[in-house]
Amino acid sequence: MSWHAARARLLVVLAAALWFALAAGLAAPRTLAQGKEPPAPERRMGPFETSCVTCHAELDDSEQSPAALAKQDVHFAAGLSCNDCHGGNPRAGFDGDPEAAHDASFRGKPDRLATPLFCARCHADAAYMKRFDPQARVDQHSEYVTSVHGRRNAAGDPNVATCVDCHGMHGVLAVKDPRASVYPLHVAETCARCHSNQELMATYGRRGDPHADYRKSVHAHALYETGDLSAPTCNDCHGSHGAAPPGVDTIANVCGSCHGREATLFRDAEMSRNMNLEACIQCAVCHSNHAIERPTIDMLGTHPGSTCVGCHLEGDAGWKAAGTMRESLERIGARLGEARDQLDRAGRAGVEVGPDRFALQEADDSLIEARVLVHGFDLGKFSETAAKGLAAAEAGIAAGERAFAELRYRRVGLALSLIVIAAVILALALVIRGIEA
Repeated sequence: MSWHAARARLLVVLAAALWFALAAGLAAPRTLAQGKEPPAPERRMGPFETSCVTCHAELDDSEQSPAALAKQDVHFAAGLSCNDCHGGNPRAGFDGDPEAAHDASFRGKPDRLATPLFCARCHADAAYMKRFDPQARVDQHSEYVTSVHGRRNAAGDPNVATCVDCHGMHGVLAVKDPRASVYPLHVAETCARCHSNQELMATYGRRGDPHADYRKSVHAHALYETGDLSAPTCNDCHGSHGAAPPGVDTIANVCGSCHGREATLFRDAEMSRNMNLEACIQCAVCHSNHAIERPTIDMLGTHPGSTCVGCHLEGDAGWKAAGTMRESLERIGARLGEARDQLDRAGRAGVEVGPDRFALQEADDSLIEARVLVHGFDLGKFSETAAKGLAAAEAGIAAGERAFAELRYRRVGLALSLIVIAAVILALALVIRGIEA
């Protein structure tokens, strides 16, 4: 065979091989995203490798958002993917046929009323949840069914809150994530989506805007202005999954979970006097419920605007006790202020008043204790504590007066010393002049 014939035959073989390679490449299935092959069946798929994420990432508008939000979703971070909630075949559909992924196991979007049970398939399964977090709670659904939301949901009300209304559907963040809608700084705004909707709330016979009231409260100030994450927000009083409005017989218990001293005094007053105060007074009667302001002495007494005159009539025992308590607190506060002012001025003048200032702390403590004892409605215990506070304040004033007496003594002594020194200097000057003469 000649060299030219051999070269021609080689070219034919190479051309044929190239044609078969191109044909095979065109026939091979490709993914919808960047031409990747579907994962091998023997390898566990990563949460972002499924055909669900691959397909939805290339769709438009709302169909794309689940894939975009998956990047921050707590479920994806734990290794779960779309099919763990919605079913389907995550290994199918890479050839562009979504129906292959939406096989018989595909559940799709759950019915709104069925959402709590849908989430509870995993979150109420203790053995399953322990795979991800040994301390994970598994009682959320059992609590939810006892709540106002859960009872209305069971009755078929499509408007009540379910899991997705608080936590979101896709892009669910961990509760401790500062961006989460259920993080303490965002809880009130999350609840307000429904509870500040006047039109929606009117269908349940509710009026007002609890969120707007809460934002004016001392609790909201502590949470938003000072950054105190332990300050109460909606779920601290109403509960999270077992949300329910506190009744008149439980408000003291709800407030008492933080304000333990006041709640104890309140209960002791009922027990020691064999009284039932549930029907007439609870924390909210004096402090309100959502718009709770910082308590001041103006709340106590018999003057117009005090909380006491809303229930007590002029001349009754409660009226008189309220007046006495107000007068005592005012007197302690005034004398304590006077004592502190005197000691501060004496200290600035150079007199050592450190121990006296420290002793004045007893008056501060007694004033605080007396204000707390108001919740016990026991004038005897209140007066005993108030007397101690007033005595400590009077002792502080006396210490201030002694400090100023010492200061006057020092000034008189200094003046006399200066006079003597000046006289000596003058005498020396005269003697020196006489010697020079």
